Amino acid sequence: MNPVLDMAAAPDWQTGDMTPSSSGASRHEAHLREALALARESLEKGSSPIGAVLVDGSGKVIARGRNRVGEAQTAERVGDASVAHAEMDVFFQAGKLEDPQDLTLYTSLEPCLMCGGASALLEVGRIVWATADPWGGSGRLLAWSDHPAMQETDIVPCPLPELETEGASLFAPEAKRAFPDKGWALWREKYPEETEGVQAGQR
Repeated sequence: MNPVLDMAAAPDWQTGDMTPSSSGASRHEAHLREALALARESLEKGSSPIGAVLVDGSGKVIARGRNRVGEAQTAERVGDASVAHAEMDVFFQAGKLEDPQDLTLYTSLEPCLMCGGASALLEVGRIVWATADPWGGSGRLLAWSDHPAMQETDIVPCPLPELETEGASLFAPEAKRAFPDKGWALWREKYPEETEGVQAGQR
């Protein structure tokens, strides 16, 4: 098992402090930027600002998705439901996955327990996220390295500090609006600068 790829240590919400390695980080940048762009699109449409991209072993994007919880369901897209997360949108679009172990899921925000579990059950080989979610992320409930379905999945948290900051600033108003006081406190602790002065639902 390789629970943390391209990282010097496990994520700080699992075992302690972590220091991202510059090795391999640049290859993630374009896909993480696209996930963040999709997150901004979600915000403009009235949904939570989270985006995701599924990429094959050659670097080709095979599916794109974004949060659609605040939007009507259509024949093509799931919506208006608690399962309409960005990662689930990606998987619904991708359909049956071929060689899933060679796929990488890029997300603007650490996946929740549902989306992380779905990724593992679909045998996606790698998950990379721009920004940690100290409250809603799966790692708060069950350390990614301890997840029984994640033993063959490489986890790459926050490989690019610039994009981590961008993602945290983008999601912070939603975190304040949607999470309980305890959850918002964890966000304030993790991202003090990005959450400073944030108002709930601020656009």
